[in-house]
Order: sequence, then structure tokens, then C-alpha cells
Amino acid sequence: MKINKHNWQEFCFEDVFTISRGKRLVKLDQVNGDIAYISSSKKNNGIDNYILPPDFMKVYKNALTLNNSGSVGYCFYHPYKFVASDHCTIIQIKDKKNKLNNYISLFLKPIIESMKNKYNFAREINNERLKKEKILLPTINDKFPDWEFMENYIKELSERINFNNKAIDSRILKQVIDLKPKNWKEFRIKDLFNIQKGERLTVLDRTLGDTPLLTASSVNNGISSFIDYEIFKDKKRVFKNKITVDMFCNVFYQEFEYFSDDNIHTLLFKNKSYEIYYENKYINLFLVSILKLLSQKYDYGRQVRLKRFEEEFISLPITKKEAPDFEYMENYIKSLNYSQSL
Repeated sequence: MKINKHNWQEFCFEDVFTISRGKRLVKLDQVNGDIAYISSSKKNNGIDNYILPPDFMKVYKNALTLNNSGSVGYCFYHPYKFVASDHCTIIQIKDKKNKLNNYISLFLKPIIESMKNKYNFAREINNERLKKEKILLPTINDKFPDWEFMENYIKELSERINFNNKAIDSRILKQVIDLKPKNWKEFRIKDLFNIQKGERLTVLDRTLGDTPLLTASSVNNGISSFIDYEIFKDKKRVFKNKITVDMFCNVFYQEFEYFSDDNIHTLLFKNKSYEIYYENKYINLFLVSILKLLSQKYDYGRQVRLKRFEEEFISLPITKKEAPDFEYMENYIKSLNYSQSL
């Protein structure tokens, strides 16, 4: 099942959903129980505690919550009984004929969370602002949200996700367990990679299409939009099976063809003998996890610059000849649970 982008339209948030605010209950007043207490955390599905709620708190079930403050803009689905703090908005479908479920909620979650870049600690989400928000949804006859399509789309997607709990090869497991620090070595990034910076492409210059355009973002693998391949293939360099690092040191592996703007750096193996590893997703995913460790050095005040970043060091496992041990990297990732589903 494919998404038809022509059958989507904007709805006012309050026309599609009912919204209500939670109630404050400080830690000292909480009594341990079995009802989930949802606060403004982005961890553990927003669950802060399990309590016996007081009479003034409404118990909900089968609803979404949206963080108004704290981790602003994060949205979670709760099929179980819960109460919410005053830092959360409870969201339910307004049309009583349609009820939330796991599938519809998974479809809605990233769409609702896409508004969070408008909000922060200084500009929190409140009911009045939320009512004025627009939400883009698939429709039936351009009139009503197509809840059935949302459910079926996620159902079909979930059927293609297979988890394989095969036993781990004992030889690989032993290799992981027996790994010693002396088997690692520091490499300067510029000695491993050539770094290709993307090219600026403003919103006004973009033409919609099917090829991802990457920009600086910590979500959606850095994808900001999709642009027309045929129009831009001769104007911008097309990459595939590469690691990208943005200006804030968000690191991703891009398995598909993509364009990138000038906030993105694409890493290309410098040593020609390493090129056989370009399309090996296991090795690339190992390298991504190592490169992400550099992110603690960078933020809005200290961004990734080419000359600064290429002087950074990363530690990698090595062979007896002290070259990067790509075979180990591959086997390590393959040994992890669910690696067969990557």
C-alpha cells in the first residue's frame, strides 16, 4: 500500500480531535498504585509513575498525550488506563464512530510530532495554540480523514517487519565478549574519510519528487523533504550508501539515494581499498554508533565545521596490521539481537 500524496488535506486540529488538559499532582501527593501517571517526559512512553489517582483526576484510556512543556511536542499512545499531569494534553478522535487503536495512533504520532519545531521551553503548547494548529491527513473525498487507510497502511507495514530470534553464533559471541581495549586504535577522521559538503537549496527552489533531501535534523534520518530526481540530478550530486553528519553532529546511515543541502557532510572512504565496504550496512551502522560519540562536543554554540570535524579522532577495532577491522565491525552488528531485521 502506497501513500497517495494528492489525497491529503489540511484540517484544523480542533475539528478532528477533542483536547483536554491533565491535572497537576506533585510527587509528595502521589500514592503508589497501578494507574499510569503521564508527565512531560520523552522516555518510557511518557510514564512517570504508577499511582492511585485522587478523585479530581480523570482516568483516560485509549488516547494520545502531547507534551506541552518539558520534552515539548512528543506524542504517545496509551491503550491502558492512565491519568495525566497538567504538562500534557489528552487527544482523542472527535468523531465517535472512529476510535483510536495501535495502528491509527502509530500513523498519527509522527504527524502530530512534526509541529514540535515550533515550540520550546519559552513557547509551550497550550490549548489555544493547539486549536489553531493545522494537521495534514489522508482524506475520503477531500472531506473527512480516512481513518481506515491510516489503519491499513500501518497494518501492512507491520506485516513486513519480521523479528528473528535466531541463536547467536558462539564464535561471534566469544569475539565480542573477549574484545580488549588494546585491540582498538584512534584514527583521525581526515585520514579515513574525504568529506563532501552538500549544496544549498532553498525551499523556494525545491520541486517536489521522490528523492530525499537531507538537512540538519535529529529526526527522520535527516530527511526534510522529497525533491524531483530528474530536475536535480545534473545540478546536485547524488549519494547512496553513505554516512552523513550534519552541523549539529547528528549522524545517520543513508542506504538510499539522496541529495543534501549545505548543512550536511557526506563521508567518503579515503582509502580506495575500503570501497568494498561502501554498501555494507552493518559496517556503516557500526561506524555511525562510533561517530555519534562526538556529538557531546557540538551544539548550537559549537557547530560542526569541516576543518574542525576532520581533525577529530575516533577509536576503531583493528587488525594485527593495525588497520580498521571491518570484518569485526560487521560480525559485531550481526551478533546483536534483531540484526537480521535491519
